[in-house]
Amino acid sequence: MPFREADYASADASALAQAVARGEVTAQALLTMACERAQRLQAALGAISQFAEPLGRAAIEQLPHGAPFAGVPLVVKDLGAPLAGLPTLAGSRALRQAAPATADGELIARLRAAGFVPFAKTTVPEFGLSLASEPLVGPACRNPWAPAFSAGGSSGGAAAAVAAGIVPVAHATDAGGSIRIPAAACGVLGLRPGRGAIARGPDYGNVFGNLASEFVITRSVRDSTAVWHWATRQPAPMRLPLLRPQRIGLLLQAPQGVAVDAEWRAAASSAAAILASAGHAVHPLSAPRLQSVCADAASAFATYACRSAAAAVEWLAPAPQDLEPITWAAARRGAALTAGQHQLAEVAVARATDDMAALFDEIDVLLTPALARALPGIGTLRADVHDLDQHLAQFDHYAPFAALANASGCPAISVPHGRDARGRPLAIQMVAAIGQEPALLALAQRLETAHPWPLVASV
Repeated sequence: MPFREADYASADASALAQAVARGEVTAQALLTMACERAQRLQAALGAISQFAEPLGRAAIEQLPHGAPFAGVPLVVKDLGAPLAGLPTLAGSRALRQAAPATADGELIARLRAAGFVPFAKTTVPEFGLSLASEPLVGPACRNPWAPAFSAGGSSGGAAAAVAAGIVPVAHATDAGGSIRIPAAACGVLGLRPGRGAIARGPDYGNVFGNLASEFVITRSVRDSTAVWHWATRQPAPMRLPLLRPQRIGLLLQAPQGVAVDAEWRAAASSAAAILASAGHAVHPLSAPRLQSVCADAASAFATYACRSAAAAVEWLAPAPQDLEPITWAAARRGAALTAGQHQLAEVAVARATDDMAALFDEIDVLLTPALARALPGIGTLRADVHDLDQHLAQFDHYAPFAALANASGCPAISVPHGRDARGRPLAIQMVAAIGQEPALLALAQRLETAHPWPLVASV
């Protein structure tokens, strides 16, 4: 039976690589399917910001022999690590004349060495400063499960592309939740590696005061696990190790005091029950215990985001119409920051890191809802506004639990877990001590086995 686009769209990267290795389909055919699906869904989803099929064709001609993901199509986030042959536009009109990158970033190079075939860049909000991937320069990225709603940000295009079956794996970055938030909204798997786990550079453009982490969004735990071992150059076991019983802290209320919808709390409670049935010990945690961590994370993120915006303005010298109003607001605040305020942000990062390390003396894993509520409709999280404080407050309103891993540098993972009453994805987040990514993946595998999620949205 011939390998069809439906087979492609419903498979994870491991299955596609196996099909190529068995001779059931060629890498060229997979790229054709990916490009045709991306083009057909673009008007409905807006997941792609730049198409470059010739780059993918050229990559296939240079596939490394024996690479574990040889021939699997890949899309790259249009913010962060560069992709050789395409410019980084970062969702901004100010970069429309940017020159193509002459070399891959380190993670992109490692993904290419694993056999992935990059052929496009994904939609992001301007400079990653929003929970929605709806840059005024366009396109607006929509949720494949509910196209009237946001796919999240800033890796919204990446999450939408994976959820819609355009690719099984997409490059992504996360400084304030930008992997985990869109992964949760789109019903896919999003691992944020801990600080320093993934090599960066050269020319990495999304550091945010070293808050940013870089990895991929996937459809399956086995894909994330395999990419993790390849990207970190750690020997990969035949299967994830069996964990000793883990002490799991269950946090259902947001430390910031915002309300958490019942469906998202129920998803976390359900996941905790599954893990408890597997022999892990679940302990409720009180929200006030983690208020200072979230406050420090919000303060540091605001400082570094504003300073990054100010640096972009210094570098680009854009015309007034070339940046979105909210970016100008962030840049103005960033330009006014003092050395003392920068120092306070560094202290906040150190304090959050220490506070979470102390927490992980008492528990092994922190389990929370991934979001406080479903992300809103397209056009709600607007960039053409000037109130920066209100704009930043949206992060706590929709994704308060993301802050727990942002400044602390802890690894965290968003795992799909059910659907809400309107059929939109629900998800849980797990956070662990620095260096414990394998434990998060093992627990995610347990949840995936007990409560499987659809591999692709019906778009």
